Amino acid sequence: MTSMELRGVRLDALDGTPLLDGLDLVVPDGSTTALCGPAGAGKSAVLRVLVGLEEQTEGDVLLDDIVVNAVGPRDRDLALVLQDYVLHPHLDVHDNLAFATRLRRGHDKVALAERIDEVAAFLALDSLLDAKPAELEPAQRQRVAIGRALVRDALGYLFDDPFSAQADRVRTHVRSVTLQWQRDEGRTSLFTTSRPDEALTLADRVAVMHRGVVHQTGTPDEVYADPADLFVAAFLGQPAMNLLPASVEDDRLVTPVLSIPLDAASRQALGERSHVVVGVRPEHCEEAAPAAAAAPTDAPLTAGAIAAQAEAESKVEVVGEVDDVEWRGGTQLVYVGYDLDDDVQAMLEDVEDELDFDLFQNFFVAELPAADRRRAGDTVGLAVPRSQVLVFDVATGARLRTS
Repeated sequence: MTSMELRGVRLDALDGTPLLDGLDLVVPDGSTTALCGPAGAGKSAVLRVLVGLEEQTEGDVLLDDIVVNAVGPRDRDLALVLQDYVLHPHLDVHDNLAFATRLRRGHDKVALAERIDEVAAFLALDSLLDAKPAELEPAQRQRVAIGRALVRDALGYLFDDPFSAQADRVRTHVRSVTLQWQRDEGRTSLFTTSRPDEALTLADRVAVMHRGVVHQTGTPDEVYADPADLFVAAFLGQPAMNLLPASVEDDRLVTPVLSIPLDAASRQALGERSHVVVGVRPEHCEEAAPAAAAAPTDAPLTAGAIAAQAEAESKVEVVGEVDDVEWRGGTQLVYVGYDLDDDVQAMLEDVEDELDFDLFQNFFVAELPAADRRRAGDTVGLAVPRSQVLVFDVATGARLRTS
């Protein structure tokens, strides 16, 4: 296998609009990387440039640290599964699976036949090997396109949203067996997807992309728990992260539903900013503990009381009226609405326009266990660990390290 890299790549459309804008991306040797982002982010353009179907306006394409800008698609030896997959209509499934390998000389016919049988079996195509593409359903044709790439020996593998035609009940299985095959073979693979949940489950590394730029690359845990900016924070997660406008008032950050005390380090990180955005993931919310009865001022604090006080001080509380509840079986999503001043609303709209992405809602959502069912009109008290409260710059969207 080989590593794949785009270094400072720019790709312009015919009208001069940048499809890729100084993009950097590394897919390490033998790894599986998921390139995720909304529709129009430029994910497919990345694959076309890597494989050589598009010539970049600026920058370099590297395979195993060797610049291959002048090398044609055939000699780059990268397998590509396009989103609008194409099969050869005159060939049956068996011959479509074999086609890319047969184009290259020196293949072992017996080994190829065995590999086709193995790939066809786990993609549920083994009973369809004699069928022509016209006889197949779209999901089956897509699995043939996937299988054709898996059968082939190449330097690297590029998959453009390869599971889009699969029904939800089988999509997870097709994805799992495809990834397992690639990992068992030690193959370098790059998958694109517009589904954040899929990106977080299918790869060793995740690259989050928007408007032709990769915003952050890391392990799934890293990009989810430690987002670099507002876009990454908002795009990853279902339900989406709560993003709240916050004003800096003396020693606190004040949002429509919670107030966060600031220590000296946090105050320094905020600098001269008067407004920021606070982020809280719904699953980091919990039911607030009932207030304990106050102990006499002269009574000594027990170890348990000291620990409880420390834990309480490490959290911030949300109190509000429930607008709506979405029951999900084992959990429930509890929505707490709030109002915003016109000038704050205008500021948030400017942030969304700058990022070209919908970020903000006029409600706070918490994901809670379903045992204690909530109802609209209830008053709810929630607690959020201070360590799970993220802060972002309004102007740039960059994450601010306040803790």
